[in-house]
Amino acid sequence: MTDPDDLFEMYRSDRGNAPALKGDALANALADAVRRTFAAIDRLIAEVAQALSQARYTIRLAPSVVDRGSYVQLDRASESFRDYLRLWSHQRAESRGGGMHWEARILVADSRRQSAEIGLGVTIEWPTEWPTGAADATLAFVEFWTTGQGVSLPSEDRAFQRALVACILRLEEAGALTSAAKR
Repeated sequence: MTDPDDLFEMYRSDRGNAPALKGDALANALADAVRRTFAAIDRLIAEVAQALSQARYTIRLAPSVVDRGSYVQLDRASESFRDYLRLWSHQRAESRGGGMHWEARILVADSRRQSAEIGLGVTIEWPTEWPTGAADATLAFVEFWTTGQGVSLPSEDRAFQRALVACILRLEEAGALTSAAKR
């Protein structure tokens, strides 16, 4: 059995290798995590949309997102979002805390033009190093409000896609959407 002191020393030495982020580096890492998270969600949704194209669904991430800390709704593609994100990340870097929760919506429409929304809760993870360098570094935890299923991005990209498909199936079962394949 390993001596507990050895384990603590290993923990302390491994932890000491990753420099703590501060100031502008931390603010930049936070803003980058938000941008990369929404870009990853966009990419994953596009892949699901392509896979479900035979069912004639259109699926996309809504352009607006909401900062749960202030309930400000912003268009992700706008200059005001970039400005807000800059302020948002600097505030959290200075206070070393604060709300890191965002809301987003996935818009789904079937071939009959019936549409439905799938709500997402997005929690941005606190960055540990800058730049991350690791492709599998956790950016965010995403919860599907329709099913309550949660996944970490980007490590659980496939689970995100499966959860999205499960939400669409639930909407079909509820009669909110109809697949072209079922007609």
